[in-house]
Amino acid sequence: MKNSIHSTLFALILIVLLSSCGGGENSNNDSKWKQADKVKVSSLPSISFEEMKKIYEGADFIDIIFYNVDFSMSVNNKANIQRMVGMVSTNVAQLNPSCQAMGRLFFQKNGELLIEADMYYDETCKYFVFQKNGKPAYANYITPEGQAYFAKIFSQVKVEPAAGAPVQ
Repeated sequence: MKNSIHSTLFALILIVLLSSCGGGENSNNDSKWKQADKVKVSSLPSISFEEMKKIYEGADFIDIIFYNVDFSMSVNNKANIQRMVGMVSTNVAQLNPSCQAMGRLFFQKNGELLIEADMYYDETCKYFVFQKNGKPAYANYITPEGQAYFAKIFSQVKVEPAAGAPVQ
């Protein structure tokens, strides 16, 4: 008796599950998957600890060039460089192809490029994509401290529409 109740219950659950999945083109689940398919999210691995250590210990200059604004930054103080390197989270970033890079960071040692990274910073994307041999190689989120730092910088920088020069 118990076996037949369990078998009936199992069959009933199986039927409910199969019928809820639907097989037709117009089923709700089908359209949800098709919508989710439109937003492609990809990821790259995290930059390695060894690579970050090399940048942290070796970089003596960082240039940051921002796109679409007449503003750039250079950092040459070792403590500030290390603070900026510390803004790279250990968490791997999920890349959103609808976001665009807002600038590029160039980490240098004795005038030679150690590594460069595109910076994505807007309402939905806050991460760095590090380049190796001209191609995206690693992606890491910007730490909350880094987000606060860049938010402060961007709130202080205003671009004059006519002249394009930053006003502080």
